[in-house]
Amino acid sequence: MEDLIIRRFKAEDRQQVAVLMANSFRDDWLKIVNLPDDKLPHFLIETGEIFPYPFDGYMVAEENGDILGMIKLKWVGQARPRVRPQISRIFQYGFVSAVKLLVMRYLFPENPEKGACHVSEIAVSEKARRKGVATELLLFGKKLAGGKGLSKYTLNVDDCNKAALNLYRKTGFTIEKSRRNLLAKWLFGVDEWHFMSQPVGAPG
Repeated sequence: MEDLIIRRFKAEDRQQVAVLMANSFRDDWLKIVNLPDDKLPHFLIETGEIFPYPFDGYMVAEENGDILGMIKLKWVGQARPRVRPQISRIFQYGFVSAVKLLVMRYLFPENPEKGACHVSEIAVSEKARRKGVATELLLFGKKLAGGKGLSKYTLNVDDCNKAALNLYRKTGFTIEKSRRNLLAKWLFGVDEWHFMSQPVGAPG
């Protein structure tokens, strides 16, 4: 994609990113809340799932004004704007949905180890898949990590997501450890997920 650029997220990108995340993980969100497709982006914004402010490591892939992908990175010592948890807004979607969302955050936290850059979120629009957008985002993130003096690049992936698993392997990641959790399987259908990593200096 010749006109693709990767740039820092801007506050005005939030709606497009919300639509992108809602569409990319629709089935997962519907396990948490029963909403029509056109209401899911608003749910993600209201509950704080879409971070509203720019920070170093929060990037989008854009082509001619259309956001085709996003990546959000985290590392120890990273500067991020403070945002208060939207607990009251979460519970307006019902007690069960609120509990599921909070449990999801507990089961799949963003806690990178010191010296590592962790891919906490990555998504690509359906029309841009298999066109190299995800690969470009991952390589950009790895280069950014190297520029920060970080030595390790990590992410988590559901074992059922074979397309993502294969992509990560092709871009240099290997499985470091795997986890199972009965609560994750019962609530979200996640039987097993993998923690993958690669040295920042490795070819990818």
